[in-house]
Amino acid sequence: MLPASMADSPVGNIAISTGSSPGVSVTLPHGDQLNFSYSYLLVYANVETSTIFGDFEHTVLFGADLRDVGWNISTKGDTTYFNASFPLVPTTLRPIGFDENLTNLTVPHNLPGFNITPEASLSAQISIDKNVSAALHAYNVTNSANAANFSNLTVSTLRIDNYITISKIPLTNIIPYNIVLLQSLNATINGNSSSFIGFNANSMDFDHSQFNGFAISPSDIIGHSRGLLWWLPNYTSNGQVYPLHYSFVKTQDALYLAFQFHGVSSGTMIVQDPYLSIVNETISGIKIINQQIHLAFEILVHNIELVTAGSVIGILFVGVAYTSYRTKRF
Repeated sequence: MLPASMADSPVGNIAISTGSSPGVSVTLPHGDQLNFSYSYLLVYANVETSTIFGDFEHTVLFGADLRDVGWNISTKGDTTYFNASFPLVPTTLRPIGFDENLTNLTVPHNLPGFNITPEASLSAQISIDKNVSAALHAYNVTNSANAANFSNLTVSTLRIDNYITISKIPLTNIIPYNIVLLQSLNATINGNSSSFIGFNANSMDFDHSQFNGFAISPSDIIGHSRGLLWWLPNYTSNGQVYPLHYSFVKTQDALYLAFQFHGVSSGTMIVQDPYLSIVNETISGIKIINQQIHLAFEILVHNIELVTAGSVIGILFVGVAYTSYRTKRF
């Protein structure tokens, strides 16, 4: 969970902050809070080998904990930028509980030829989006009667841009790799953990009319939602559009999402853009505060104040010494 913002919001007592790794925290009136954060980037491949004992399939898995990566963080206007390049190391991470799309993420086996450490880059951009669809009609994926219309999204939506590049990976000429980006969503509404309701949605004023997402609600009713996490059902890989597959697991306190990108090789660049909308609130006039930059600025100001105070004290001592010197000399 990201720390709450230290800044007071100019509109409706809403605060938006980012932390030391990609993610965003939104604090709403009455203490409600929504948090969206990144967990892992995984690259895996299923490798079939034939031996005299039969055919075997191995899952080779590499990954990086995105919370431990050293991020280069910057801000420009209402956008916070996270950029990092990092190695992907062999891992036994298993997202237990995800659906059948991820059941092949088993313990990896070290195979001959995998002595090259894969490398990846990830750029995440978090901004207030004023060009998003103005309204959505969202309905429960298992019960279309549980539906609601959401409006004024152009003043209440954050855009989260993901740019993933696999700069180096072994044996891509013979092995197809896949990427999994693991993210988490949690929220506190009215002092309790929220419900997450999977939905499909459509919009009449967007280039692509169909969306997938989860409603963040204090109950199982979409119409009671305080937030929406939603995305287009596709992504781009090296400029080509592909269907986006996702898996999820709900826990008592959070929703864990796995976005899957297929057929990755060295030099592949993937782009995917989810949205986080705050229902019935206006955030378009609010500045996103990054905790790391804010803290560094406070330390700088504090040190300047100390230096300035020290200079004044030094001048006073010099003045006293000079006065004493003149008194004794004259």
